[in-house]
Amino acid sequence: MKKKDPREALRFPLFILLAAAVGMLFLLWGQSNAAATLYELGFLRYRAAEQLAAVPEWAVTEEEQPGYDASLAEGAAWAEAQSPVSGSFETETAARWFGESARLTLDYRFYDRGAEKTAVLLHGFAASEADVLPWASHWWERGWNVLIPEQRGYRDPSETNVVPTAWGVYEEFDLYDLIRAAGLTEETVIVHGKGTGAAAALFLAANGELADAGLDGVAAESPYATLGGLERRLLKDLFKLGDWFVGRMLRSRIRDQLGFLPDSVDLAAAAANVHIPVLLVCGEQKTLPGAEESRALYEARAGEGRLLVIPGASYRALWCKGREEYGAALEALFP
Repeated sequence: MKKKDPREALRFPLFILLAAAVGMLFLLWGQSNAAATLYELGFLRYRAAEQLAAVPEWAVTEEEQPGYDASLAEGAAWAEAQSPVSGSFETETAARWFGESARLTLDYRFYDRGAEKTAVLLHGFAASEADVLPWASHWWERGWNVLIPEQRGYRDPSETNVVPTAWGVYEEFDLYDLIRAAGLTEETVIVHGKGTGAAAALFLAANGELADAGLDGVAAESPYATLGGLERRLLKDLFKLGDWFVGRMLRSRIRDQLGFLPDSVDLAAAAANVHIPVLLVCGEQKTLPGAEESRALYEARAGEGRLLVIPGASYRALWCKGREEYGAALEALFP
């Protein structure tokens, strides 16, 4: 009888272990690629608008579309009739605070009507200047100057100097540089921002080390409460991915590329240091920043404020759907 080779008994377990190891490597490789793609979508904005268009709470509904289009056309017509002063500013402060932040030269347009009060308008993620122009006509008609800057990460991705957005983290310091470059530190300045733009304004308002910007108030539309919480919700709701592998790899990539972790970006905690008037405006949606996040920020703020929830309005249509109440709230808090 032929003696059995003891190695025979080991071959099958070794094969199973090898297959498991290879499978794990492929899994990690796939998860790593997913994290890289999500970083591009979330911070380099390559296909963000296309992805978000599939989210009902973000997309403009069929009912809202005519009013939304009309408000964009009104804003564009107002801008076409103006003669703004062009300027530029250097993003030097973020580069000093965060070594990973590139020094950029960003442009701005200043619509000057000779007033001593200016509204700075900041659009949100996956949006553009066109989205804030309807606000511009509102502020202008009330006697305010209007300042609209270019924001980091919003140039054509084909350009060699394209940089990531930072969801308000670096943009806080860009806003500081803008206000100083435009010579507005001694005048009344209100920042009216949406999403990431609103986050930048609230972070600046909370930062005592940058108080010489002289910010006098913030109108914040649909800001997030914590970036880590928003990231996990988008992973789950938008991309149907779990947090165990992809989320951790994504956060590691953000840390390596930008120098901060999403879990360290706590806007609700910062709001406790905001002592200037704040208007928070949101819809009722649950998945993207909505009433829950805005309510947390409203309750955390230290100064005067108001929370305005516009019923039935999608994320992008708050102004066109609730303009009368929205405008009245702005006028009441920032006369």
